[in-house]
Amino acid sequence: MVPPGPGATGETGEGADGAWQVVTDVRDGALRLSGGLRLVPKGAVLPTRLSPEPEIPAKAEAAARAALVGRTLQLAPGEQDRYGRRLADALVLTPDGAVPLAQALLQAGAAYADPASVPACAAELRAAEERARAAHAGLWASSAARLDAADIAAVAEHVGLFTLVEGRVRAANHARGLLYLNFGPRWREDVTVTLPASGAARMSRAGLAPAILPGTFVHVRGVVNEEGGPMLALRTAAALDFEEHVR
Repeated sequence: MVPPGPGATGETGEGADGAWQVVTDVRDGALRLSGGLRLVPKGAVLPTRLSPEPEIPAKAEAAARAALVGRTLQLAPGEQDRYGRRLADALVLTPDGAVPLAQALLQAGAAYADPASVPACAAELRAAEERARAAHAGLWASSAARLDAADIAAVAEHVGLFTLVEGRVRAANHARGLLYLNFGPRWREDVTVTLPASGAARMSRAGLAPAILPGTFVHVRGVVNEEGGPMLALRTAAALDFEEHVR
């Protein structure tokens, strides 16, 4: 998650595509930069105003503005998303040195960690988010920042949105090359999580075979879909965080 040093990309200055930009605002899931770019950082997801809880994006944006507006960023090469925004890593230049942008946002309570997007940095991203959660910083000052998997209606309101859901696994099984985690007795209606078999196999090698997952309290993060009930289709086990296990 660390961009190359100055000049490594061949970009200089603060033009529209320059490697050096100043944060001018944070709005609706992206950082606005001095060169006109809208930047979406890798490894962290800023809540948008599509959230059914308006206080979440409001608290997140306030925290991001306090931490970043006026700061200089060193951008790494990235790509453009379908909304015309730059998706890239960056370093934030501070009096104490350069800090990865995703970690700066997470520590401020301005974003959700997205370890699945950069699995190599999963531990650092989770740790930065946990510090903000412990301090009730930014969006974590709201109880709505985390959803209970047992509250089907609340999770269903977040279809299409990146969401943090937590609860105790009721059942786990394999089907059609996927690991299914169910959080209630009515699997066609309750919150469900899926993970490709390859990710489930890595979990098994780590001692988390599906047979022992029922009773485990987990945090799950990703975009909510509607598949009979709310479903989070995970790409990698990095989007799962196992807090405890009760038999």
